[in-house]
Amino acid sequence: MNPFKSLLGTFAVLGTWPDWESYFDLSRKGLKVSFICLAGSLLPLWMVAQGIQIERARVLDAEVASPQLLPFVITVGLWLFSFPAMAYLIAMILEKMDRTRPWIITRNWAVFWLSVLTGACFGLVALDILPFAAANGVAFSAYLGLLAIDIRLTQKVAGFNWGTAILIACVIVAVGLTFVQLSISR
Repeated sequence: MNPFKSLLGTFAVLGTWPDWESYFDLSRKGLKVSFICLAGSLLPLWMVAQGIQIERARVLDAEVASPQLLPFVITVGLWLFSFPAMAYLIAMILEKMDRTRPWIITRNWAVFWLSVLTGACFGLVALDILPFAAANGVAFSAYLGLLAIDIRLTQKVAGFNWGTAILIACVIVAVGLTFVQLSISR
């Protein structure tokens, strides 16, 4: 699958395009590819963490300290992979198992493209091309936008009504934040 086709698919599924399914491989192979890309989003997110450390060092007039790799991978991995587990559990309980795979695939691709966007912005910070405040604004917008994306995907792809979609998306975000908080506090 052409990964840039999934970028168009992300816009299609979040928008009102009626044929959004044609942009994604919704098979088992497509699910595996979306998980590989989700794992690949660790690199752009590493750029975000590195960019934050570079800015912190600049402000404090100190040396740049790279984030520790293993705790970073565990923290971000738990956050990234908490959604598929929650989606599967929710779909099983609310009898929407037939929509689980498309829901997970589209969400994985949406997170991947948000990660690429924020990672690229912080890469530009590291190259002194973009100010930290601009990249930080993009990252903050992407993170808050993920709640809106989760609501839309829960409604459109998983087939829940708006009220249920909002509740489910909030629960998913809360679970992800719980994993991040537990990882940080250790």
